[in-house]
Amino acid sequence: MRAAPWIIFVTAFGLLAGGAYTHRDDPAALVVAGLYALWLLVEAPIALRATSAPQDAWTIVPYGAARLATIGCCLLVPGERPAWFWASAALFVVGVVLRETAIRTLGRFYSHHVVRRSDQVAVTHGPYRLVRHPAYAGMILAHLGLVGCFPGPAGVVALCALVASIVWRLRVEEQVLWDMPGYRDYAVGRKRLVPGVW
Repeated sequence: MRAAPWIIFVTAFGLLAGGAYTHRDDPAALVVAGLYALWLLVEAPIALRATSAPQDAWTIVPYGAARLATIGCCLLVPGERPAWFWASAALFVVGVVLRETAIRTLGRFYSHHVVRRSDQVAVTHGPYRLVRHPAYAGMILAHLGLVGCFPGPAGVVALCALVASIVWRLRVEEQVLWDMPGYRDYAVGRKRLVPGVW
């Protein structure tokens, strides 16, 4: 399982390269594929960092597979650009910005793996004032935007699988974090992903 992040990372770049070739005559599609590649590069130092005793070994593979499936179903299938392409591209960017803001807010406590540091405390500022898992919320928004840019039934199914895997991961994560100092009180007043909903 320790090789999973590397496999996911390399495969994602392969899919993006294939998608860029598939949409080589559509500059707007190439922009979205390029932004996704930039996003991967920004998160690479965290994603590929070794983590001691991760507690998510059984969730990272379906999560990564669903993310790769969403990329592949969107970018490898040629199609007409929808009328709402730029609105979806903006949603993609908003999702990435939310995720990166959440990651930066957690700082050294953030990991792509479910793991709790011995000195970790609940972070309650920045996007964590609104929801408990803004990095996951950003991941979902970004891929919702991606599917909106390249709509199709396979992409919708892959997105649903990605959302399901994220919900599973965040439940595992909350079990790990529940006894962390301040987390229980923090969690009582905030929804997981969508303010006022869930």
